[in-house]
Amino acid sequence: MLPALSSPNTAARKEQLQQEAQEYKNKIDTQVITLKTEATKVGTATLVIGGVLFGTYLLFRWLSPADKKTKVKEIVYDENTNLPLAVKEPKEESWIISSIKGYIMSFLIAIAKDKILEAISLMKESINADADDNNNLTPTTE
Repeated sequence: MLPALSSPNTAARKEQLQQEAQEYKNKIDTQVITLKTEATKVGTATLVIGGVLFGTYLLFRWLSPADKKTKVKEIVYDENTNLPLAVKEPKEESWIISSIKGYIMSFLIAIAKDKILEAISLMKESINADADDNNNLTPTTE
């Protein structure tokens, strides 16, 4: 004889399996949501860090004097004979301006360092949270 298609044990087992599948689906959905939020946090932190570093670079380029190779020496010519009289050297910047630039650069680099450390700690926390969640997702055997 063939076994009955719908016995009480198979219906109960089917219901139990559907409940377990729903629980796993809910856990996976919550993990996806947490991954999205963490990715958003990391992306925002990365964007801020990149912006600070790029801004620091631009400020440094703007404040730093031009290279010695690119400094143009101005030659003064005599109006009558058209012969060179003197060569004017570009002005050197004062020590006050260079020290102010140094302080500004130190401040901006410190901000960038803090943002980088914050992003690294967020990534470590997300890795630890993922490891804990993966340990909780192991299927139970009966």
